[in-house]
Amino acid sequence: MGALVLGIEPAMAVSPSSTVVSADSGVSLAPEEKLAKAKEDLTKALDLSLKKVDGLKSRLNELNFPESSREEELKNEALRNLDAYTGYYNEAKEDLEKKGSLEEVKDLAKDVKEHRDTTYTPGVEEIVRFVLVFYNEDVLGTANDRLGKIETDVKKLDKLGVIKEDDFRGKLDEAGKLLQEAADLQGKAKEIILNATSTDLVKEKKPSAKNMIEDSLNNVKTVYDIFLELNQVVKKSLGL
Repeated sequence: MGALVLGIEPAMAVSPSSTVVSADSGVSLAPEEKLAKAKEDLTKALDLSLKKVDGLKSRLNELNFPESSREEELKNEALRNLDAYTGYYNEAKEDLEKKGSLEEVKDLAKDVKEHRDTTYTPGVEEIVRFVLVFYNEDVLGTANDRLGKIETDVKKLDKLGVIKEDDFRGKLDEAGKLLQEAADLQGKAKEIILNATSTDLVKEKKPSAKNMIEDSLNNVKTVYDIFLELNQVVKKSLGL
């Protein structure tokens, strides 16, 4: 789970500098074809980053917090940073259109890569952590609700004499323990993210907020595996 659950990947899938190198290595291409290819590839890399930024903006705008809260403050800061990334990449696209030589495109690609490595990727990773901690909060709420319903159903079927609650108690208790551990990890990660500065997050020690969120989500995944197992046992008991 983690970032992939959100459809978020912090870095570009294609390195802007590698796209230009690829175009330059095509010895069979004429100079103008190399230039066109390099500009096309760099444009694709820039467009991909813009798409990722738009996706993160959508995720952030789905989060609603109390006015003037720390959460709202961090959300607005993240949105401002994403606007800055959008501005940078749009300006880079406009600048790219004006380039008339392969060397100029190479230089621009190097600048874009440096921006990605020093500004864009660290900033996006910080925003992803922020989004994930609240996504995880919702996931935990849903999983706890599901556990409660399953326990209620098991008790009802026990009273009907269809199954024995004791046969399910071990797995139900295991799921409850895993969800409690997941909630503890999520709470610690949230506290770190809400109270830390950007520098703190970069230098944070293991286990980091990211590690805690990932471990919490992995616990939830294990719980859903238990739910599936219990569901199959109940169906077998009912002859379904």
